[in-house]
Amino acid sequence: MLLRASAKRLFESLMEQTPDRIYIKDKKSRFVAASQALVEMHGLKERHELDGLTDFDLFSHEHAQQAYDDEQEILRTEKPIINRIEKETWDDGSITWVSSSKGPLYLANGKLAGIIGISRDITAEREAQIKLAESENQLREQNAILRSDYESAHKVQSVMIPGRVPHVKHVDIGYLWKPMTAVGGDIFSFPRNPNNCLLFYMGDVCGHGVTAAFYTVLIKYLTSHSGEVYTENPQDFLNSVNHELSGRLNEGFVTGLAGHFSPRKKNGSRKLILSHAGHRQVLVYRRATKKCELVQLPGGTVMGIPGGSASKAKSIELSVGDRFFAFTDGIVEASDPQGEEFGMQRLMQCYEEHADVNVQAAQEKIYDIVADFTGSVIQQDDITMLAFELT
Repeated sequence: MLLRASAKRLFESLMEQTPDRIYIKDKKSRFVAASQALVEMHGLKERHELDGLTDFDLFSHEHAQQAYDDEQEILRTEKPIINRIEKETWDDGSITWVSSSKGPLYLANGKLAGIIGISRDITAEREAQIKLAESENQLREQNAILRSDYESAHKVQSVMIPGRVPHVKHVDIGYLWKPMTAVGGDIFSFPRNPNNCLLFYMGDVCGHGVTAAFYTVLIKYLTSHSGEVYTENPQDFLNSVNHELSGRLNEGFVTGLAGHFSPRKKNGSRKLILSHAGHRQVLVYRRATKKCELVQLPGGTVMGIPGGSASKAKSIELSVGDRFFAFTDGIVEASDPQGEEFGMQRLMQCYEEHADVNVQAAQEKIYDIVADFTGSVIQQDDITMLAFELT
């Protein structure tokens, strides 16, 4: 009873208290009624002050013309506009945003009388959306730059590692370098040296990605520099690199393995003289027994830490048909879905089973076997393998 008797008052209360901007216009888009929020938005006090005004009296001509055109189209088609996002341009140049709905207003007899509309200020939300879109655009641009930089870094590393590969009579060389991402921290190279012997270096920078890749550039330079004065002692070679490297790593360390082949004897055998810095285990395949041997090199410390020292040099006698294998830990520590590592025994078995193919093909086959073992298309660590066979 009270509500039926007070319908007009309920409408007045709504227009007085709602935070939304509610309005009624006639067919010429002149204000007939407006909510208090709409009145105050225009700097007025009383609701009747808007009576007879149009948007041309309140907004810039650009905004008013668009609103007028929209309202006349609603009157012509009798189709409403629902939740349209509109930009309001004010005479002082400021801009606000509203979510606007407006539609045809009918009298009780069904006759079209004008327009009824409601708009809600969404300036804060819209500005937040714009800032978010700008941030997303900036992020996309930065990601595009990073992808381009990664691709460039990958090309540089691919050229730099291993760089020049020597061709030595009666020694076949096989190698594989697979960074976990576009770039990595594994490196191997064949530094030139005064005696023109087959000198090699293999290293693993602690960490992955761009930071580790940057250090491979430094290590490439340092090993090349130390190779220029090589004394046929791989321990001195690694200690020289370590001396220059110490203090230049922000954190972490570098493992290293270096060695060279002695001149070939009449029976085709050679000695391989090795030293390591935290890279202790290597494998030798003996053609005579068709078995792989695990060789533990003498104790030595990693590089990048002041005061450390590479291991004493160790000689390994290799006969024709024997093979030598060196590798970074990414190959033996590759894990299957249950967390079991590929391990040294499986690796030795793989080398034995693929002794009938050349050393390069053997490296590639073993990499594929390890990838199948992990059951994942995502590589877990940088993987580098190096092999020599006496022929």
